This record gives sequence, C-alpha cells and structure tokens, in this order.
Amino acid sequence: GVQTCALPICHIARFIPGEPTVVIQNMPGAASLTMTNNLYNVAPRDGLTIGAPARGLLIEPLFGNDNARYDGRKFTWIGSINREVATCLSWGTTAFKRIEDAQRAEMNLGATGTVSPSHLFPQIMNATIGTKFKIFPGYPDSGAVGIAMERGELDGYCSFSWGSLKSARKDWLDGKRINLMAQLSIATTPELPDVPSIMTYAKDDATRQTFELIFADQEMARPVGGPPDMPADRLAALRAAFMATMKDKAFLADAEKTGVDVDPIDGPAVAAILERLYRTPPAIVEAVKKVRGE
Repeated sequence: GVQTCALPICHIARFIPGEPTVVIQNMPGAASLTMTNNLYNVAPRDGLTIGAPARGLLIEPLFGNDNARYDGRKFTWIGSINREVATCLSWGTTAFKRIEDAQRAEMNLGATGTVSPSHLFPQIMNATIGTKFKIFPGYPDSGAVGIAMERGELDGYCSFSWGSLKSARKDWLDGKRINLMAQLSIATTPELPDVPSIMTYAKDDATRQTFELIFADQEMARPVGGPPDMPADRLAALRAAFMATMKDKAFLADAEKTGVDVDPIDGPAVAAILERLYRTPPAIVEAVKKVRGE
C-alpha cells in the first residue's frame, strides 16, 4: 500500500486517470545524488517514473561536480510542494541581534557539515558582506546544533528554515529564546515583517548575483520531477494531478503532521527558477567555487 508521508508522490495516484499503483522506491546515496543521476540517466522516459531530488543538488553541474551527471534544466518538472525561507538566528542571551553585530564581532555558528547550507551560507556572507562568522562543522543535525546553543557552546545557526522553526522549535519562538537576524532568501515571508532580507545587505551587482545563486533555490524547496523528454500528455496529467494533490485533505493532513508548509508552485515555475540560476555569470560561479574551497 501507499505509505503515509507528506510527499505528493504518496498521494498523487488518486488524481491520475486510472489511479495507477504507486511504488515507493528509496534510493539512498550521496544525499540523493544517486537518485538524481538515476532519474536523469537511467529511468524510463515514459512518464511512469518521478522523483523528488534535493534542490541544492540541481545546480551542482554549474560548479563542475563530475558526480552530478545531469543538467538541472532538462528534468521534466512537475511542481514543488512549497517555498522556504532560511533564517540566520542567534541564541537570545548572546550579544548578536542583527547581521551588523556579526560584522563587528566574531560569532560562533554550528554547521552540520562542510558541504551543507549551514556551512555555505555563512561562508558566503563572510566573503561578500564582511560578517565574522566562525563556523564549527560536524554536528550530526540541526537538533544537535540547537542543544549546543542552549548550552551556550554556540551563538547561532544560519540555515534553519522558518517552516522548521514553527514546527520543530515552537518553544523557541513562543518563549522568545532566539533572535532572527535575517531571512536568507530571495523572496521573504510576510510572517516575518521585521526580519530583514539578506538581499538588503547586497550593495553591488556581484553580491546580489551571488546571493541569487546561493539562496534562490528555496523558491522550489521540495521539487518533484521526472526524466527529460517525458510525453506531453502524461506530463500534463502529472502536473494537473500534482496541483490537485496540493489541495487534498489527506495530503494536507500528512503535511501538517510532518511540519511541512504547503505553498506550491507549478512545474513551469520550477523550470524558470533553474533557467535563471543556470544563467549566472561564470565569474560569479567561480567566486562561489573558491568560497566552497574548490
């Protein structure tokens, strides 16, 4: 049977003509890179195989990652469950309330690994707007970073999404235990009118383009797509079924249980975001590669 989960793949069949059977196949490896390569290069292009790649992997070919054997623009995009807004936050008892505070003094941040957004985001800010984040990678997950902040071992964390804060860290918000220093995204959420966008700190075109490359993929936070060149009629059916799923009570109930906000965009919107990212000037890509240590 269909497993209970917030992914639309688990619900979408009810909205496809004929209600086909859905077989869920987990394909672990390299943070979904194995699955993404398989979807692009191996999966049949008949409209019967779809997947949910990690959004951050879709621009890896821009950075010359030889293990990313695909072009993110050429997948057949069906839609994205939501848009996300990452935040840069500090523990409430620290002296760091705004980004300007981190430009004046060294701020200790936790990160979940050297290739994670929690490591890359502050690296990029250090390189472009002069923040003085000192990054400590190696925490197993954001929960471990949270414990370290509560113990006073760290000052903050720069990649916790607003949706995750609302669902997993509601006590932090209700108790005003953290400071939200910035929204690390291109499009901000109206739920945080007093928290500035990181884009307001970009004082030149190069910095704005760098921030676009790093933060814009949150507009397609949980993309769903298929291999290139899927048949047009089946793509149309899948896109219609996806958007119908986004309004389905059973799907919305599962999404709520797992703390996933549902704010969908359609397939053409996902494709447009990737087209924009792949047009990033080569000089900007090279600068980001250096920040990443490549």
